[in-house]
Amino acid sequence: MKSSLLMDDVDGSILKELIKDGRISMAELGQKVNLAPSTVFKRIEKLKQNGIIERATIVVNPAYYEKFQIAYLGVGADHENKRQIETFISRNPLVLEAYETLEPEDYIIKVRITSISQLKDEIIIPLGMIEGVREIKPMIAVKSLKQVHYIAEEI
Repeated sequence: MKSSLLMDDVDGSILKELIKDGRISMAELGQKVNLAPSTVFKRIEKLKQNGIIERATIVVNPAYYEKFQIAYLGVGADHENKRQIETFISRNPLVLEAYETLEPEDYIIKVRITSISQLKDEIIIPLGMIEGVREIKPMIAVKSLKQVHYIAEEI
């Protein structure tokens, strides 16, 4: 990432439009921000190079995930084995998000599973076998009350 994350109002307008619709064409985006499509493309590339745009992604309709469950795990661990734990977290395809935290746990991990047995077999047991993992506290989400994605108005 570059040291400077500066951008002007035009870059901000481009980002707002991309957040609303990441699949917008350069021509349509150019019309919305009053720039030529080639200029929009160059500015997007500059935003990528400067580390402002890290990656492009999609948001999937939550109804698709009704067959899945979300679980959170609080993990207490010895820091001597931090690398092994973080390698397991980063390589496990069921892990959606993970954070190192201060208290009361050392890690909070968000996973998407199809069953409690999958949680046990593919996350809890293998994670618990890593030396230095002191405890794992699973919490199963039963209902989504709020999910926040980047909102264009925040930029």
